[in-house]
Amino acid sequence: MSRYQLKVTGDLFFSRAALKQERLVRVATLLIDTGSSYTIISWQALESLGIDPAVSKIRRSLMTANGLIQVPEVRIEEFHCFGKMLKAFPLVAHTIPLGGEVTGVMGMNFLRQQATSLDFMRATIEV
Repeated sequence: MSRYQLKVTGDLFFSRAALKQERLVRVATLLIDTGSSYTIISWQALESLGIDPAVSKIRRSLMTANGLIQVPEVRIEEFHCFGKMLKAFPLVAHTIPLGGEVTGVMGMNFLRQQATSLDFMRATIEV
């Protein structure tokens, strides 16, 4: 297992991930959220990779502060984070209200792909 330092803002942990689709690569800043079933990426980030979430036939249910919503699921060619590369990785598209620096949320569909240990006191993750 390798250990990675997480960025801390207030009580929140963040990491970076690389999203690759065809020849395009985007670096995303993701909020680590063990309460989220899915990894969520902003519509704008997906569109910048040539992915149009609106045409996806797959919809997932997300519980938000405003209630249950349906959001499109897309697959990205490659998702790179914490030294791991996942192919055809599913992401859901949603508006990200955390400000311009945050591209999305890293959910359990990534974290459960491998042995993962979060150290909340040291703000580290072992993968």
